[in-house]
Amino acid sequence: MSGLLRRLAVATAGVTVLAAAVWGAYGLTGLQEGGSSGEAVTLYDPRDARQVAGTADDVFTGTVVRRSGERDVYGVFSDLYAVRVGHVFKGELRGTVAVSYEQGHEPLAEGSSYVFATGRVPDGRSHAVLLETTLTPIAGLTAPAHAPAHTPSSDAAPASVPAMSAVAAPAGRTVAEYWTWAVRHEIDVSPR
Repeated sequence: MSGLLRRLAVATAGVTVLAAAVWGAYGLTGLQEGGSSGEAVTLYDPRDARQVAGTADDVFTGTVVRRSGERDVYGVFSDLYAVRVGHVFKGELRGTVAVSYEQGHEPLAEGSSYVFATGRVPDGRSHAVLLETTLTPIAGLTAPAHAPAHTPSSDAAPASVPAMSAVAAPAGRTVAEYWTWAVRHEIDVSPR
């Protein structure tokens, strides 16, 4: 084979390998039609409270004081809320904190309480609800935390499950007991 044909064959093979790598990465990131910007960066199952707790810097109950604006955190557009911290399951937050919640979800209701699992935003002044988690209001720490016939493999958490939980809580557990359990049994899925 001549030198020119050999270089052409090597270049063609290189382009083929590069195209396959790009296509494979595209398929693994979840950015296909209908995907959200957060799907490409979540390593945890947002329906498994133990994995959510293991990924979060802070897990706490909080009451929304007000919506205070919008922000762009690395291309993820979010609503910014002032949240009064209640019970802390993980972390050391106190007082009122700024929390970002990805747009596209139902806006958080002023005066409503939720269980928040957040990561610290690099600006150091705020926290962001973990991507792909969906918050639902809770009645309080002593409200039942049960999930009827739900498994982590189903597509969506049932509406009766407080916060972003999805691993069915054992019968009789309260919201406080459930999230205490999830934090104590957290699963860290971060790459080492």
